[in-house]
Amino acid sequence: MNNATTRITTAAAAGCAVLIAAAAWAQSSISGLEIGSPTASIPVLDITGEYAGQRICYVCEFQDVPNVLAFFRETSDETANLIRQLDELYLRHKHEDFKAVAAIVAGDEASPWLEELSASAGLEIPLVVFRRGPRDVAMRLYEINPEIDNTFLVTVNRFVVDNVSGIDSDEFGRVVDATELMMAQNTP
Repeated sequence: MNNATTRITTAAAAGCAVLIAAAAWAQSSISGLEIGSPTASIPVLDITGEYAGQRICYVCEFQDVPNVLAFFRETSDETANLIRQLDELYLRHKHEDFKAVAAIVAGDEASPWLEELSASAGLEIPLVVFRRGPRDVAMRLYEINPEIDNTFLVTVNRFVVDNVSGIDSDEFGRVVDATELMMAQNTP
């Protein structure tokens, strides 16, 4: 091989390595069901909603109406900001039979934090926890990546129409845009 061929081969190999690394990173940063996937029934422990203290399946409760299922890895100020924004989105569209729920993956130890957040912010959306925390079957059924802080599944008729994950509160507009598009497409 001459020097020119060696340089081209080296550059091509380096380019492939970058693409493989980028694909691996993108795959690891994805959380939640793909667009078009059906939403399975998952029992959660309701902390602040209509069924507070009870095991409930909000996916079943919402059935075919447009909704956002939000999953958060843990409690934090950022999680609180995103939950408040989700509640505001719900309030803007609840007259259109839109629903939303926020689930904390960490489990039952998040209950006092959720109760305080709901009371202090006057939230209307139900706040729930995975009963078995990160070991809950919902993690597998919904393909929640435990490394990602949050996952928002925009769904209607029990199918995912959009998936927004790993955002901070400055990027919540992506959830708003996906929801408003879904609502516009589902208006008779």
